[in-house]
Amino acid sequence: MLRRRLLAQMTMMAEPIAHNADIAPEWFLRAMSTRVRTMREFAEQEIILPNGEYEGLRFRCDRQPYSGLFFDAHDSGNWTRFVVTGPTQSGKTLCAFVIPILYYLFEMRETVVCGLPNEDIRNDKWELDLLPVIERTQYRKLLPVEGSGSRRGRVGASIRFRNGATLRFMTAGGGDKQRASFTTRIVVITETDGFDAPGATSREADKVTQIINRTGAFDRSERARIFLECTVTVEEGRTWQEYNAGTASRIACPCPACGDYVTPGREHLHGWQDAASEEAARRESYWVCPSCGVVLSEDERTEMCAASALAHKGQEIDSNGVLHGDNPDTTALGFRWSAFDNQFASARSIGAREWRAARAIQEENAEKEMRQFVWALPYEPPRDDLSGVTIEAILSRTVDIPRGHIPKDTEYITMGCDIGKRLLHWVVLAWRHDASPHTVEYAVQDVAVVSLGEERGLLAALQQIADMAAEGWPIHNTEIDDHAMVDSIWVDARYQTDTICQFVRETGPPWHPVRGWGESQDMAGAYRPPGATNKRVVRVGQGYHWTRDRARGVRFADVNADQWKTFLHARLTTPPNHPGAMTLYHVGHVNEHMTLAKHWTSERQIEEFRAGKGNVTLWERVHRRNHYFDAAYMACAAAHSLGVRLIGDKPKKVVVPETEAKKPDKSGGWTIGRG
Repeated sequence: MLRRRLLAQMTMMAEPIAHNADIAPEWFLRAMSTRVRTMREFAEQEIILPNGEYEGLRFRCDRQPYSGLFFDAHDSGNWTRFVVTGPTQSGKTLCAFVIPILYYLFEMRETVVCGLPNEDIRNDKWELDLLPVIERTQYRKLLPVEGSGSRRGRVGASIRFRNGATLRFMTAGGGDKQRASFTTRIVVITETDGFDAPGATSREADKVTQIINRTGAFDRSERARIFLECTVTVEEGRTWQEYNAGTASRIACPCPACGDYVTPGREHLHGWQDAASEEAARRESYWVCPSCGVVLSEDERTEMCAASALAHKGQEIDSNGVLHGDNPDTTALGFRWSAFDNQFASARSIGAREWRAARAIQEENAEKEMRQFVWALPYEPPRDDLSGVTIEAILSRTVDIPRGHIPKDTEYITMGCDIGKRLLHWVVLAWRHDASPHTVEYAVQDVAVVSLGEERGLLAALQQIADMAAEGWPIHNTEIDDHAMVDSIWVDARYQTDTICQFVRETGPPWHPVRGWGESQDMAGAYRPPGATNKRVVRVGQGYHWTRDRARGVRFADVNADQWKTFLHARLTTPPNHPGAMTLYHVGHVNEHMTLAKHWTSERQIEEFRAGKGNVTLWERVHRRNHYFDAAYMACAAAHSLGVRLIGDKPKKVVVPETEAKKPDKSGGWTIGRG
């Protein structure tokens, strides 16, 4: 069958070969005596890399193992349509665009249609992607000596090679007829999502479909081969839609520790999140196994990728490497690889990029870049934020009070402390007579996990914060050297609960353990206010209540996190010089508050329909780093528990559990605050 097809091709191309007698004998001899190679064989035997780290070397699949999986999937004959996406700078264009075109032009000697989003990039694709590779191969002698594609001149609508094959360019521009007047078995389209939707004058389908329809004559025999290569854009984009409509395949690798075949993703790159600098993020970034959590070295990652396998949607690979499940009922291969599979990028380099993106001024653009270019995931445009708080608005709220100084009209001082494994984030708020909060200070306290261990390191870090708070803060613009003391410190007790409780129990007031609850917090669940006090509930406040825990010897402040985050954002949208408006201490440069502003906008308030509840207002995480946000909302709730009120009369007496509020003042008595 193959021999008959080759003979038919030779007959069709007899005239162009006659004009190229210098190459005809070799062509005829190879066609008659050599079997057609697979795409993988063709790539590894013919392609010489024209640039990059491996310039001048022969292409090898083991440098990027995903490429071998892709070529093997093509060579299996199971698929007629190939939708391909992956990180940029990982060989995607070479493997999914250049090599398929050259394989069908030179190995199969067939005409190929190359789909491009516009005319402007046609010359670039030829001169930067295709021609440099061709010139490194034996097929350079098949380049035309005159006309389009010859002597590095600008290319026209098509290039006819000296073996008779033609490369025909089709774009989204022009009329429908220029796409309808050509028939081919092979279509390779790049930058698929860059094609426009159908124009008002077009009566046919969208332009990608029009180009693909040039293979219609081969539908019955299922011999058409269609390649769609693109960096994924958004969920609604053609690439992501076709990927999921096809096999939606994933690459699975065997973990050296547990043996499970896993697909590590963005959430499995650790270490960079709490790094103090970009270089620290580079040093401390590492992969973990999604199944057992073991830390993976770069050498282990390389070995995992070398042993990787392809699993389509609905399929699983067991620890023996056996694939379970049938192929999906589709002829379209949806092929995607991610940062873990990209051997050109290390955990160190990816972690450094993540660190920079998390701190970029244009964070939304940086996040878009990370998802699309590094992780091969569609960008998720943000939903409307009901609170309307922006980074720029927060940065504009500075007043002429230095860091660490208390306004003269302060009535209460509260502190919130968010707990992490390696870092503690704390925020101090001063509450003025009109219930306006002023950000006195905020900072990060390191936890000496390596030298002291997790529990002892956490206790030592908390003690350092306690020692700092015990010194108080100077009152701004006063003649006497007086310091104001903190009235209440609320500390997150969701993580390392027993350690936090031990510290609070031994330290006493003004420290109080807190448990946040909210619709958007999957681990905690929605806040449920108690109807009244009882043996366990010793006090009920507005969006918080105090719960006795006899086993741990403490009273928890259980807090409606959603409500107090909303309260904090209301302070950030209240116009300056109005009661309840948040202010920030003075800085030399406005961007010095950038980290705080990003944390305070790390979540957005949205409205979502939930079965049985109707429309629910909740908080949705936008960015991972929200520690100052959690610390600040706890400081706000702590202020209310002391008696701070923006609307309504202040309570004459604040009734709090006796073990939490008592503390000696300078006269030897007891006080709750300075109000």
